[in-house]
Amino acid sequence: MTTLFLYMAVYLLPAFLLSHLALDVLLRNPRQVEHRLLSLFVFGYAMLFLAEFGRHLSPIEASPAFITYWFGNAGILIFVCSVHFIVKVTGVGAKLPKWIYPYVIYLPLVPVALTFIRQENILNSQRFDQVGVWIYPEFNASYLTTMTVGNVFHFLIILLLVYALKRADRTEHQRVLRMLIWTAIAVLVWDIVFGYFQFRGIMPPYAYMYGGLVWTVALVVAMNRLDFLASYAKRYGTLYNLNPSAILLVDDTGRIESANPAARTLFHTVRVVNERFVDLLPEKKREEWCEHYTQHFQAQKKFLEFETKIQTKSGQERYVVIDGDFVYIDQKIHGMILIRDVHTFKEAEQSIRFFAYHDPLTKLANRRAFYEQADQALLQADTLALVIIDLDGFKGVNDTYGHQVGDDFLIHLGALLEEATPVAGLASRVGGDEFYIYLSDVGEEDIVTFVERLRTTLAERPFKLGRETIPIRASIGVSVSPDQGTDLDTLIHKADQAMYQIKQQGKNDYAIYDEVLHGPK
Repeated sequence: MTTLFLYMAVYLLPAFLLSHLALDVLLRNPRQVEHRLLSLFVFGYAMLFLAEFGRHLSPIEASPAFITYWFGNAGILIFVCSVHFIVKVTGVGAKLPKWIYPYVIYLPLVPVALTFIRQENILNSQRFDQVGVWIYPEFNASYLTTMTVGNVFHFLIILLLVYALKRADRTEHQRVLRMLIWTAIAVLVWDIVFGYFQFRGIMPPYAYMYGGLVWTVALVVAMNRLDFLASYAKRYGTLYNLNPSAILLVDDTGRIESANPAARTLFHTVRVVNERFVDLLPEKKREEWCEHYTQHFQAQKKFLEFETKIQTKSGQERYVVIDGDFVYIDQKIHGMILIRDVHTFKEAEQSIRFFAYHDPLTKLANRRAFYEQADQALLQADTLALVIIDLDGFKGVNDTYGHQVGDDFLIHLGALLEEATPVAGLASRVGGDEFYIYLSDVGEEDIVTFVERLRTTLAERPFKLGRETIPIRASIGVSVSPDQGTDLDTLIHKADQAMYQIKQQGKNDYAIYDEVLHGPK
C-alpha cells in the first residue's frame, strides 16, 4: 500500500495537475494556435507521468510495451509541439518558407507510425531491471542517442529564445524571455545530469521528466505574462477602461456581463451590467439588431460598422455604430461589442444633407432642390403649374426695420407658403425675396383657386412686429405645362413675364401667362 501511495505521489499527482493545466490552457482560447500547441505540449508530459504510473503497477515484462506504444510516442509529441510553439512565439516561423514551416517540424512523427508498423520502438531502451520499487531502463545506445538528440534540440530552443530576446522591445517581454532562458538552461543541466548518469535506488526512472515539469510550468507562466494566454480583463484592462468607445461583454443570452466606464457614460447610467442589451435599443430597432446579432453569433463571425440607435436611461435616442466579435471566456462563447457614439456626426451629416437642398433661413427647398424635383415632376405629371412670387416693397422692410426683422418676415412668409402648398407640389425660396412653387396635375380652375387662396392667406396673416403689422404684398406670375412649355426654363421665363406685367400695373396681384398679353410683340 505504501508503494502505491508513493507511485501516486510521484506519477499520478503530476499527471493529474498537468492534465488540468493542459485543459485550462486550451479552453482559454481553443481557436488560437499557440493555445492548442501549448496544451498538447503540457498534455504530452501528463501522458509521460501516467505511462510511468501504469508501468510501475504492471509486471516488469510489460515495460517494453508501455515504452514502445505510450511513453516513447508521448515524448515525440512533446518534442514537436515544443519546437513548433517556440518557433511560432518567437516569430521565427513567419520568416520560414510556407512549404517548409510548419511541416518540417512534424517529421519526427514518422517514428510514431513506424512503431505501430514494425511493432518496436528504436528510440528507447527495451530492457529493464528492478531496483527496489523502481523499474529502470537499461542505459544502451538507443537510450543515449535519444537523450542526446533531445538535449541538442533543447539547446536550439535556448538559442531561439536568445534570438527573441534581442528582438524584444518591451521591458516586460525581455524580463519574461530572460526567465525562460535561465529556466531552459537549468532544465538542460537537469536533463544532462539525470539523463546521462544513473541514480538507481535514489531517483525514480527517467528523472529528467521532472525537469520537463518545471519547463512546462515556466512556459505557461511566461505566456500568461506575455499576454498570449491572459484573460480578457488582464489583456485588455487598460484599453478597456480608457477607451472612449463603449465596450460591452455580452453572454450567450444577450445579458451584459461587464461594461467599461464609457458605456455607463453613453447610456447615462451606472447600472448597465445585467441588463439585456436589446433592452437598451429603441423598440423600432430591436428586431433588426436581434436578427443581425443572432446570425453572427451562431456563425461566430465578427461584424463591423452596424448602424443603429441606442436609447439612454433618460429616454434620449442616439445614433451609434457597433463592431462585434466573439471570444471564449470561462469556456463559454461571449460577444464583445464596441459601440461608437456617432450622434453628433450623424446630425452634422443630416444638416449638411438638409442644407444642400434647403434654404438655411426659411427651411424651404432651395433653387437646386426645386429644379431637380420640378424636372422630375414635369416628366411624370400630365400638367404642371409654375408659380413665381416676388415680394413688393421688401427693401423698404429691411431699410425701415433692419435686416433681422427682414429675415423674420421671410421666415413667416416661408411658413405660409409651405402650409398653402399641396402635397403634389413644392414651395421654394430661390433668391432674396423671390419664391417658386410648382403644382402637379392641376386644371385651370385649380390654379386660380390656389392663387386666390394664397393671396387671401397673405392678406389675412400679415407679419406682426410687436403691436405693429407689416402687410405681405407680392406680385405673382403663373405658367402652365404643357400649353406654355414642356421644359422648366421655358415655364420659368413665361411665369416671370406674367409676374413683371403685374409689377408694371400696380403690383400685389397675379397673372397667368397669356401668349397675346405677355408674348413677343
